[in-house]
Amino acid sequence: MAKGFRGKRKRDDAAVRVDLNGATDALVGAEAGISQAELDGLRPRLESAIAALQAEREQGLRPFLELPFQRDDLAETLALAERLRPTADWFVMLGVGGSALGARTLAGMLGERGPRAGAGRSELIVVDNIDPSTLSAVLERIDLRRAIFNVVTRSGETAETMAQFLVVRELLLREFGAVDYTKHLLITTDADSGSMRQIVNDEGFFATAYPSGVPGHFSILTAVHLLPAALLDIDVEGLLSGAAAMAERCAAPDPDANPAARLAGARYLLDTLHGVQVAVLMPYSDRLAPLAEWWRQLWAESLGKRAERDGAQIAVGQTPVPALGATDQHSQLQLYLDGPADKVITFLRVEDHGARLEIPRSYPDIDDVGYLGGHSLGELLNIEQRATELALAKRSRPTITIEVPEVSPFCVGQLLYLLEVEAALTAALYGVDPYRQPGVDEVKRLACGLGGKPGFEDERREMERWLGAKQMRYLT
Repeated sequence: MAKGFRGKRKRDDAAVRVDLNGATDALVGAEAGISQAELDGLRPRLESAIAALQAEREQGLRPFLELPFQRDDLAETLALAERLRPTADWFVMLGVGGSALGARTLAGMLGERGPRAGAGRSELIVVDNIDPSTLSAVLERIDLRRAIFNVVTRSGETAETMAQFLVVRELLLREFGAVDYTKHLLITTDADSGSMRQIVNDEGFFATAYPSGVPGHFSILTAVHLLPAALLDIDVEGLLSGAAAMAERCAAPDPDANPAARLAGARYLLDTLHGVQVAVLMPYSDRLAPLAEWWRQLWAESLGKRAERDGAQIAVGQTPVPALGATDQHSQLQLYLDGPADKVITFLRVEDHGARLEIPRSYPDIDDVGYLGGHSLGELLNIEQRATELALAKRSRPTITIEVPEVSPFCVGQLLYLLEVEAALTAALYGVDPYRQPGVDEVKRLACGLGGKPGFEDERREMERWLGAKQMRYLT
């Protein structure tokens, strides 16, 4: 456990808390808000979902739940970071989806701002798309002699990542020759099988194992993302300590004592009983803005599924939307206030913003300006959050507030684990599997067909028929 959090009292002071008041009928009315009777009615299903998830954990079926406690893996990750550090002024991750988003999220929340290359720490660059202008710009900017490219793909079947790999490999071959080019590649892939594992074995690349049984959208606390975090000097031990502390709370069998169950129950009831089909996560902190982007993938891939209901398949899952306070009070909030009543806004409210900037007492004779003097920027940010919360309540729009003591590794670790367990419990309530993405897999198959991959001729013909059905009269 990280220093400073060994004592229960200190851990309690740094505990992330969930406040459901803004989503209840007492504050937003019976039509929009959940009632105690609804919560009580859901209680048996929540208890069952908690018990089932913990049973799966004990059986080793949900390894993402055990990640905060893998101290041997952490030691290996920290040792590898130290090994790579002398030659990794630039650490370039090539991947897509969860294989890349986790590292970017940790860096955005806990890494120092601005480039680090050449300053004794690595600069992390995440290339998670195949836009040629993006990768070209990265390759032109960095010094290849001081760069490590981390190719992250579980199987080697992800077209985007493998295309990136082939481009970078060819460049490194030309630059360093057939022997030395391998020193600039780190491959993260399945330990035993897959196309990329075959390439690793054939060419002798240095490789680390993609964690078995952990889906990409639940992988942020794996070595895949902790390695680049360690290269940025992020306190990964503190991060895992926070996750471990939240794991204890999320294992509570009583839903009222389990913050993940409280969140899951509230958002599920709002969707299924009150027509709230859009979930907005709105941190009032620039440093937590990347968390909302990461959560969008977690929520969408976990819950956007087809569920069985009375012998029929129905589509379930709320649409996740990231927002940022107070910035998006001036862009999205108008829609949330006066548009369709189909949203629940979950605020991330930070009590201690770290930096304290006082607003000077200037222009006291101008009412529009003078009242700001004496406040700090962090205080004003939290005032804006409360004002937004009340404005939404006045229009019977439900809100949830997650209170975050500070943006520290310990608190961020709690948030990540909390939101992952919430997604798993919410999926159980919907009756869907949160760990698979069959819709995404279909897109991959169709792309393989159109791209000419052997074995996907049926998909290619399907694509050609569909393209042939388009009519010129609808093209302007």
